[in-house]
Amino acid sequence: MRFWTILAACAALAACATSSDEQAYPPAPPPPPPPPGMPAPDAEPSPIPSRPRDTPDDYNPEDLPPPGAGYGATGSTITKDFLPFIDIAIDESAASSPYGIALEDLYTRIRIVTLDPQARDIEGTASGKYTKAPAQRNYKEESRGWLARMMGSKEVSRALLAEFDITRPDVKATEALFSASFSSNREQGETWSTDQSLALYATPYFKISSNTTLTAKLRMQLSDERESSGASANVMASLTNAANLLAPASTLVTYFSAPSMLEASNFLDTSVSTLFGRSITEQTVSTMALKTWTEDPILVVYAALPDPKDIRDTKNREMLGGWAVYLDAPIVSVFTSATQADENGYEDWPDYRGTVGADILAFKVGEELTVYDYVFSRLDLFDRIASLNEAPEPDLARLICTRIERGMSEIGFNAADSSATVWAAATSDQFNAAASALLLQPGTCTAMQRWAELNGVDIEDALNGADTPYDGETGSDETGMEEETF
Repeated sequence: MRFWTILAACAALAACATSSDEQAYPPAPPPPPPPPGMPAPDAEPSPIPSRPRDTPDDYNPEDLPPPGAGYGATGSTITKDFLPFIDIAIDESAASSPYGIALEDLYTRIRIVTLDPQARDIEGTASGKYTKAPAQRNYKEESRGWLARMMGSKEVSRALLAEFDITRPDVKATEALFSASFSSNREQGETWSTDQSLALYATPYFKISSNTTLTAKLRMQLSDERESSGASANVMASLTNAANLLAPASTLVTYFSAPSMLEASNFLDTSVSTLFGRSITEQTVSTMALKTWTEDPILVVYAALPDPKDIRDTKNREMLGGWAVYLDAPIVSVFTSATQADENGYEDWPDYRGTVGADILAFKVGEELTVYDYVFSRLDLFDRIASLNEAPEPDLARLICTRIERGMSEIGFNAADSSATVWAAATSDQFNAAASALLLQPGTCTAMQRWAELNGVDIEDALNGADTPYDGETGSDETGMEEETF
């Protein structure tokens, strides 16, 4: 009898549990009403996608395989935001627009600008309009009492980093867009630091080739250390050191300056990863081909920060701001900013009038390395130059001209500037008058023919031996007046 009594009691308890579960988990509510102007969602959405754009006319969604496990497998259309602190907007058409300026063989650079208009409103800031606005960072709330500092340390660090990897040419650059740190311990008391980038150039100019690609990585790095590690105290120092290392030796990314940029970028990545021993990391990666230039940003990043009291709290995040990443307006030469109209009437050709050959040869291509040093020391032309000075031979002149042009192209210069370098080298102290005159002829090599075309010389007349205003030193203009050439 006792056995049956216990069994009945267990059955009653099971019934109560079932009833309790039904009360604790009521049926799911119906979907919320749609916003005005939007259709109501289906009660049971179809797992078959609608017809995508640019599909053939015989497209039949029923021919598609059924969805597997994962998104859409159960008919769910709810996507979750697994990056609560970073949002990215990408406009690939900005770098590949059919209506933009073709970038091949031109120079551009990456520019980052804050989207906060208050930070750039100098008049408003000077009037105190924004300095009187409510502060977004409250040092008092982040502060800890003396007893808490005596009991243990606390270091909170938050940073937003932007990394750019460019292929052909191979360039890597990392910039810190924002960092904020707070350190509290019994030895040093409490310290705060905040650093925000308003506008900067992430890279020097670099040449665009036919297959140049850009990979942009945006990373939010968060840390909350309960033991003194010196992390937040060294955040700003590391960012400053990296910025100093990133200062390019040349205004153009070349074969000789790219390694130092890579070293600086790796230093910043390693330093930040080391500083944040226990951390939360969010990162987005976007890759695009660089084909054309428009005024639109290629991507925009919006970032939020968690409460410094708990970096895991995503509900109490506060909007940090937005940054737009642009390709800077392309230029046709790093030796001159002047341009002239091409044969079609577009301002697409460099105008070297007034450019001095010595300035071209003094252009820095790396740390303590100029164009002059590279051409006459690194290209192994000493014996050939000596032979050309002794006996000017067209074939030897063509070899020297072609080698200089190819060498300049290999280290990162475009066709126009490579031709300008050949001209500057030919008019330098390394060649005598006869050798220089031979090198300067448009028929010597492709580089000098291009140089002549850029400077308005009739190539057909020049190749036929007619007098031209192109002799490397002086020439005549349309009116027959002697004028200094370039």
